[in-house]
Amino acid sequence: GYKLLNRTTRSVSLTAIGQQYFDHCAEHVEGALSAHEIINSRLNHLAGTLRVSVMPGLTTILPAVLKELRETYPQISFEVELGLADTGRNGQHFDLMLRSGELADSAFIQKHVAQVQWVLVAASSYLDRFGRPTCPEDLGLHERIITGDLQDWTLGEGESLLNVRGPTHIGTNSSALGVQLAIAGLGIAWMPSHLALSQTLRELDLEQILPDWKLPPATIYALSDNRVTPARAKVFLDTLQRHLRAN
Repeated sequence: GYKLLNRTTRSVSLTAIGQQYFDHCAEHVEGALSAHEIINSRLNHLAGTLRVSVMPGLTTILPAVLKELRETYPQISFEVELGLADTGRNGQHFDLMLRSGELADSAFIQKHVAQVQWVLVAASSYLDRFGRPTCPEDLGLHERIITGDLQDWTLGEGESLLNVRGPTHIGTNSSALGVQLAIAGLGIAWMPSHLALSQTLRELDLEQILPDWKLPPATIYALSDNRVTPARAKVFLDTLQRHLRAN
């Protein structure tokens, strides 16, 4: 092999070929460090566009979340698509995908976000016409808007659980549509609780039904193909978590 170093008992120095080798390697090291600094800067920079895929059930929460983010971080832009697709309408990948329930095995990195607490809501016009339930048993006498396969509703927690049964006439696979149907005066629906719930109910002319009775929660996950979370994605998740946990 080649001799790269001159060693004595007092010092160590490069040989001529050792100096050439060092100079050549130094260029690559500096390039790698520069690339690392660029990537790190972008990851920590609170600017740019965040592309998010959101399950439709969070529709009622997003306006308050995005309003706060735009006021706090005006240099961040948001592209939000409702649905469960892995890619957007323009073929681009999402930075984050919010999903709930049992998740299929995939290559995406999964991160727990929060537990969604559901509340029962109905339009004031519906309640004025058909009366306001005062106990879970009253729900069986009302129009219940069913989401998914939950024909029976379970209210309470621990050992104090009560199943609500009864005929239903409207069902949907979207809790967001369920809320819209409730707004139209068609019955009682599930809606996710959040920090701005009272304001949302006022704006939609809805009322919360049986607030002291809990519904089964749903777990929200954030999916990403990147183990390192960019700063703009982190502030989005932090804000969403705070809104979802304030119930």
